[in-house]
Amino acid sequence: MTRFTFEEINLICCYKADTKAATVAGMKAALPFMESEFTELAGRIIANLDKLTEEEFSEQSFEPAEDNG
Repeated sequence: MTRFTFEEINLICCYKADTKAATVAGMKAALPFMESEFTELAGRIIANLDKLTEEEFSEQSFEPAEDNG
């Protein structure tokens, strides 16, 4: 299963919807309004989310994370 970094999880939390498809759609819709560093991050996240099934997505726990490193 795909592992997400704390930065990725925090951005996913901003766009998290009931389904993977809706989450990806929301993130894609926001891409034109993001700064370049977030656009790159969002692109990686979208690619990783696309690898998950809806079931795998629903089993993920996306809670805001802190950098403990």
